[in-house]
Amino acid sequence: MKRWIRIFTISVFAIAAVSLVVIQFYQTRRTFSINDNMFNIGVGNAMDEVIKQLEGDVKGDDRQTGTAFSYQGLDSLITEQLLLNGIDIHPEVGLYNSSERSFLYSSDPKHEKQLEESPYRYNFHPAGVVSSNQLFINLAFPSAQLFLQRNSNLFVYMTFFLVLIIATMFIISLRTLANQRKLDQMKSEFINNMTHEIKTPLATIGLACEMLRDETISQDIDSRQNFIGIINDENQRMRVLVETILQSAKMSNKNFRISPKEVDVHQIIGKVAQSFTLTLSNRGGHLETHLGADPSVIVADELHLTNLVYNLIDNGIKYSTNAPEITVSTAIVDGKLELRVSDHGIGISKEDQKHVFEKFYRVSTGNVHNVKGFGIGLNYVAQVVKLHQGHIAIESTLGQGSTFIITLPLQ
Repeated sequence: MKRWIRIFTISVFAIAAVSLVVIQFYQTRRTFSINDNMFNIGVGNAMDEVIKQLEGDVKGDDRQTGTAFSYQGLDSLITEQLLLNGIDIHPEVGLYNSSERSFLYSSDPKHEKQLEESPYRYNFHPAGVVSSNQLFINLAFPSAQLFLQRNSNLFVYMTFFLVLIIATMFIISLRTLANQRKLDQMKSEFINNMTHEIKTPLATIGLACEMLRDETISQDIDSRQNFIGIINDENQRMRVLVETILQSAKMSNKNFRISPKEVDVHQIIGKVAQSFTLTLSNRGGHLETHLGADPSVIVADELHLTNLVYNLIDNGIKYSTNAPEITVSTAIVDGKLELRVSDHGIGISKEDQKHVFEKFYRVSTGNVHNVKGFGIGLNYVAQVVKLHQGHIAIESTLGQGSTFIITLPLQ
């Protein structure tokens, strides 16, 4: 996906998401306003019925002072009428004399201040009682706001939840596309590197064959043996490359199984080290072995273990800027065979060490521009170690080299 397409897609989604939130916000305010009006209408209708019933119950003997007025059923009567009008909140109730600024009755004296300031005031004017403009029934709804929001909150939460889900899926989709693009780029680099890696030994083999056709060279036994050795080494190199690719592909299958048998690790190391003799000689390098493991025989897949050692040594040579200095050592540590392959190359940064065993991942080579690779060598090594129920670790410092530590069980 091109950069401008990603920016355009993200911008459109952001505008749509913000618009949806804004629309929902105004819709919620509108719904709240409608609920508020319905609440006020419900309270008004309920209080009209309450006052109508109370006026019919007031007796003539009680009209001058109101002191004999019965308040016993006032709370329950108001609550009943509110329920009939769809309001299930129990309010604080007070009978307020506005001329004297005092309450003749309040359901809870602690809330008299709230009752006095409440907008829910309803004239109570039975004939003959204090002036009709002086006596009020006041209501206070401590939880009215919660009541008004209850019906609209569900839709608000659902909207934000759905927006969150959509945003999450959008981000996941973008990351998937980005990873896919990265994977495609890695595969393209893999194909280019693979072509280069295979063309180089083919070209070397072709050149050696041409030289062997020369009668003057073919009659020189030393020269002939030298070119035959070159052909053999390049053929071995190409075989390992192809084998690594094929085996790495096979290992992607969860049903893949190795063929373990008793093998001597020291013999494998010796055979692999011999195959790098010409390469190291051409670059003025050398390979040292310190084979201290006893016993050196383990149960492993010989082919994959050979390829593992080859890949680690080959990596050490490729990533050495000067004459390669490779050290291969073995030891028995905690009842397991430990294999160490060290080099004095460019090293691996802490960030690269986190990804070095990932498929197609290639370590940044800095100023070393001639390094080619598939990005599957170390991934293949890690898979082989895992299949053998072993452990792999890396110790590296930029500019000083790297050490790969393989631990394998003896059985």
